[in-house]
Amino acid sequence: MRSISPPRARLAPTTLCAALAAISVTVAACSASGSAASPSAHPSHSTASATAQPASGAAAVAAVRANWGTFFNGAVPVPRRLTLLQDGQQFASFVRSQAKTTIGALVLQAAARVSAVTLKPPGRASVTYTILLSGKPLEKNLHGTAVYSGGRWLVAVTTFCALLHLAYGKKNRVIPAVCGG
Repeated sequence: MRSISPPRARLAPTTLCAALAAISVTVAACSASGSAASPSAHPSHSTASATAQPASGAAAVAAVRANWGTFFNGAVPVPRRLTLLQDGQQFASFVRSQAKTTIGALVLQAAARVSAVTLKPPGRASVTYTILLSGKPLEKNLHGTAVYSGGRWLVAVTTFCALLHLAYGKKNRVIPAVCGG
């Protein structure tokens, strides 16, 4: 199985598109590895639903799967997707700037399929997933983390940053400072 935690060399444009699917959509659709931070240190956003998601059991696994699917769905507006990313507002300007690139037009077709979720108390889950482009696997068996914060399961900053490093390469100036860019 492939892990995205270690930074990798710059990838082909189609892989870059898939990785960007996690973070951006086109402007028209936008009408709207380091150490992991503690989930409790990252408050939820004001747009969070009033109902808390379960922290354990089968319902928690289902919530992780559902939120992961929404976050990696290029048809979902950026503001909604950022609410599913730990500290998502830190990345808002980066995501919006990348949505203006030519690659942004391709990411509307991308998605993720979760194949496994393993809860790891307290407040963490390991997620194995595949990035799909036009319904076809592009990157298989990637490993990420979900964190339970503010009563919701969120895609961990470490996972998002690992995807950015995978897409852009370790030392690219485009990567936000919070990811070591």
